[in-house]
Amino acid sequence: MAVGFWLFSNGFLLTRMVLSDHSTASVLPFSKSALAKPDGSAAGAACEWYPAKFERAIVLVVDAMRADFVTWSDEIGMVDSEDGQHKIRPKPYHNRMPVINSLNTKFPEQTMLYRFRADPPTTTLQRLKGLTTGQLPTFIDAGSNFAGSAINEDNWLQAMRWQSLYACNGTESSKESATGGYKRNLVFLGDDTWISLFPEELSDTHAIEANDTLWNEQSEIARGKRRGWARVRPFPSLNVWDLDTVDDGVLSRLPLFLLPPETSDERINNPEISAERKLWHQLVKQQGMLAHPDFLSSSSAENTMVTKNVGAEQLHSDWDVIIAHGLGVDHCGHRFGPDHPAISQKLAQMNQAIELIVQAISRSDKPTALYVFGDHGMDSKGDHGGDSPREVDAALWTYSNVKWNTHEASGRIDRVLETAESILGNLSLTDVLDGDLRSSWWLNTHLSDDYRMKDGKLLVEPVKMRSVPQIDLVSTLTMSLGLHIPFNNLGAVIPEFFASDSSGPDSEWGLIRALRLNAAQVMRYLEKYMDSSKSHGFSSEAVQSWRDMYNSAETSYRELADLAAHNPNAHQQSHVMLFEESVAAQYYAFLRVVLGTLRQMWAQFDSVLIIAGLCIIVEVLVALVLLYLVLRHDSLDYIVGISWKTGLGGAVAAAIAARSVAHIANSKALSHITQLEATAFGTAAGLVGASILVISLRLVQQCRGEEAGSVAKDSVDDQGSGRFIAYTLNAVALVMAVIHCLAFTSNSFTFNEDSIVLYLVQTLTLAVVLAAFKSTRLSSSDQQKAAGYRALVCSLVILVLNRIASYSTVCREEQLPGCTPTFYGAPSASISSTALAVLNGSMVWLVPYVIQHFLRRSRSDQAMLPKLWVNVGMRICMGMAAVYWILDSIDGTLASEAAASASAPSSPSSKSDWSELRLVLARMSVGIAIGGGFAAWVASPFCIDVAVTTVPSANRAAKLPTTQTTKQAAIILGFGNAYGAAYLMLVSVVFCVLYTFQQPMGGIMLSMLLVKLVLCVEMFDSLRDATLNGSSETSLVPAQMTLMALLAYLDYFATGHQFTLVSIQWSTAFVGVREMQLILCGAIVVLNTFGSFILTSICVPLAVLWNESLGSQRLRLAPNAYIARVTGAASIFAAYIVLVSASTAAFAAWFRRHLMVWKIFAPRFMFSVPVVLLSCTVLFAAAIGFATIRVLRLGLSVGDAQAIVAQKIGQVR
Repeated sequence: MAVGFWLFSNGFLLTRMVLSDHSTASVLPFSKSALAKPDGSAAGAACEWYPAKFERAIVLVVDAMRADFVTWSDEIGMVDSEDGQHKIRPKPYHNRMPVINSLNTKFPEQTMLYRFRADPPTTTLQRLKGLTTGQLPTFIDAGSNFAGSAINEDNWLQAMRWQSLYACNGTESSKESATGGYKRNLVFLGDDTWISLFPEELSDTHAIEANDTLWNEQSEIARGKRRGWARVRPFPSLNVWDLDTVDDGVLSRLPLFLLPPETSDERINNPEISAERKLWHQLVKQQGMLAHPDFLSSSSAENTMVTKNVGAEQLHSDWDVIIAHGLGVDHCGHRFGPDHPAISQKLAQMNQAIELIVQAISRSDKPTALYVFGDHGMDSKGDHGGDSPREVDAALWTYSNVKWNTHEASGRIDRVLETAESILGNLSLTDVLDGDLRSSWWLNTHLSDDYRMKDGKLLVEPVKMRSVPQIDLVSTLTMSLGLHIPFNNLGAVIPEFFASDSSGPDSEWGLIRALRLNAAQVMRYLEKYMDSSKSHGFSSEAVQSWRDMYNSAETSYRELADLAAHNPNAHQQSHVMLFEESVAAQYYAFLRVVLGTLRQMWAQFDSVLIIAGLCIIVEVLVALVLLYLVLRHDSLDYIVGISWKTGLGGAVAAAIAARSVAHIANSKALSHITQLEATAFGTAAGLVGASILVISLRLVQQCRGEEAGSVAKDSVDDQGSGRFIAYTLNAVALVMAVIHCLAFTSNSFTFNEDSIVLYLVQTLTLAVVLAAFKSTRLSSSDQQKAAGYRALVCSLVILVLNRIASYSTVCREEQLPGCTPTFYGAPSASISSTALAVLNGSMVWLVPYVIQHFLRRSRSDQAMLPKLWVNVGMRICMGMAAVYWILDSIDGTLASEAAASASAPSSPSSKSDWSELRLVLARMSVGIAIGGGFAAWVASPFCIDVAVTTVPSANRAAKLPTTQTTKQAAIILGFGNAYGAAYLMLVSVVFCVLYTFQQPMGGIMLSMLLVKLVLCVEMFDSLRDATLNGSSETSLVPAQMTLMALLAYLDYFATGHQFTLVSIQWSTAFVGVREMQLILCGAIVVLNTFGSFILTSICVPLAVLWNESLGSQRLRLAPNAYIARVTGAASIFAAYIVLVSASTAAFAAWFRRHLMVWKIFAPRFMFSVPVVLLSCTVLFAAAIGFATIRVLRLGLSVGDAQAIVAQKIGQVR
């Protein structure tokens, strides 16, 4: 199964081919013929691609800074349209950054605000890749947000840390004369995700500087190099409950580089600097941050910021680029949501930080640029990861202490962009170019939508903004700093940065030069990409369109250059200026067409791998169904014994054949399947296929009535009415499974899967209700009738619990506004309410009570294990978990109120004690479950006991002494359900672990799921007794397993999840964990996300073991047959999960060119993979391979009733 998913994923979710090429400053992206101008002169004599506009740059990333967080509207807070006097109450995030609006108004030629459009997935790691390489993400990257590896592609950090000094003509003599280059001085502060992506580029040089041998700057300069220094201070980023640590780490250290070193007389001699330093310190929420050795006196030997080679003054004056990445806004969104007042406090903190940075830049005599932007936005719940408008619409604001965006240039830019829009409009590429690429302006509808009256009237008009894709920052930042554009970049330069310039001896318009370099670099990349792989995936029409547009722009450029060569003043003439704008528009349109086309078609689907993966998945599905059928009469040992040799031979033969076919497919460019993939496919396909053949032949023998091996038949004949009920329920179950699979034929059905699953599970349960009701009418004995009524009551209770579970929802973006989220207790809440947490605490009583109730029928509740574990241990375990979530909810509420009122935070000691208490509670809860409950179950799993009582003697009528008229009798408690009760104890232990990691509503829903699963087991057991007299010849297993699987899906949604990245509850990763530990935190998130599937999988053996007596002669005579029955039931459950997963894969492949494939179909498939692998692992390895076999072996070793009594009372009767 894993091989099938792996092959399908490799074919369907292929990552983009990464080219290892790097741009260099010594080689322009033009060919030699293109480099020459009409007059034969070189295109440029300087080493730079484009002359540097700024000497230094500050890149401030405000994580999750959405466009409307920054946009200013004078209408907000003014008058209400109802009476014309009352003010409109602003949202917590509107008009909270006034410094940007103020500077935009005061310095229009030094500032600019953009809507900064991100490419999904909007996770930080993927956005950073795009913002540094200029490349588009692939969908498969979405899963790597928490396990980033170093970026191997060319990026601007590499260019900045090693700037080659070779002359641009690339001659050998020039290379010999320039033996090296120089590194720029770099500062990085903030999100530690950067360190995982750029471990070499962001390597702190403090230790090297302290060693004179390693750090000898003078000798490096003498050899033509300049060794740059770096200061790197990363802070942990994944604790979304922590609003301040990362921001405080950034804000506390920025003054070390922006302000001159502090002196003892600074207040007197430089009061302005002293006041700014004080403001910087006040921005730090956790003042204990300032006790770090970084802030010791520069003369102190313990200072970790300065060295003898790089002192405090050099840190202030010699840095070239500062990268600062704060996470407070993002974490505030995750914890409280954007509508909470806490967001305004975080935005105000960033606003003051920006103001202080601008003041520091304004004093500098070096041209310095400030780039402030969000890597993504956030949705109405504060989450991100998808492609909804609020998630992809971030903001970019730029400022410089020199003019770079003149009024005259702005007019020319408008004409260029309008001309480019006209060109794009005439291309009729509506399927390739969305509105964001066609138009360079955007109306901030997020702003206006927040102030829309019920009748649809807008109280606040949308604000018009310039709009640019995020990857445009890469080419803009690099060329404005005099660096080369990364080789793989697909972004276009932002025109405003270059339209005010003229370069070269002929005063060529700066925007023309920048766009031409940009377009040549992109065209060079495309040509290299196509040369590197025959199966590049680019259509011939697209390639021809790119070449035609690029060549047309180049022809126009040559005409312009020829005109300028014959008229030195041509650039100042109006008709020539219009021609320049037309040429610039052509280059810009070309860049936009390339970007739009690659966005649309950059999925290198490999049909061979897709089909191979689907074939293996379908093979496994068929094998599971056949395994269930054959195990109804054969033992598992027998089937394995007759299958493994044939399977091994088939695997070897198929692997050899697959490798040969793969070689042919590669030679004809039909696929790029590797030999490893071919071998894996052949091995898996041959093994499963041969097993299917053997099992099929054995089934044919069974159908002919031939005896072979260990065939176990039930001696009880099925009644005609019982067979009819069983067949009907199994048929209904099959129809439900088919409907579930067909749901993925439509994007609307797919994102409404929660409603479809509710319909399916209720329909199947209703069918059981009708079957149970009919059984009560047809029963021939009181015992059968009572069993029918038990099944009827259980089914009705399941119906009610399912309906209750449907009220716990989280909503997908596509379901809005028709869906109202209730998981956190309120539609706009992002933390669970205290009332929900208290209600969750009621489960501490309910779940143990239900377990005891079902154990009471067989008197299994009187044994030592349920008395100690269910009555005491389980309640303590669940109680601690419930208290944890109550404290968490109270803590969240208090933090919310404190943030809303901007009050001072709690003292560090109280906060630490509170956190430590929750840490202890969570750890003790899991520890008691594993160390107490599981250990006790391993030691003695059976819930049996012997009660010795005194009963009247049979000859009591005779006149005998009193001691002779009574006798002692031994009653074995729990004997009738020994196997089922023992296994239920293990289920309760697993439940307690899962319960600890569920948020309050999730804990309630998981508790209800356990109740429903036990009810389901009891319901079908009673239905068998009522209709089939307990016969196993005609089985209800398919219907029962289908219902259990549907319950798992239903409660996956009820526990606060959807099949989207956004719905993953990342905050649970820190339950019981003090700091980020990737493996442990990841495991906790898996337990939280897939808890319903884990719990249901572990419950599957109960369908066979429930109400199985310890004295069962059938079990003692043929124990392997019971293992076969459990395995058969597990096969049907696994088959349902695999069937749904196969359907998601098949329709994702079918709709691979569908508009919604990456938003709906692909995520649904990707979530199905861990569901199948996790469920099957738990089911076959843990539930059967360990637990079931252990219970059966121990049960057989205990002996019969006499042996149990003898062991208890010490004598044989």
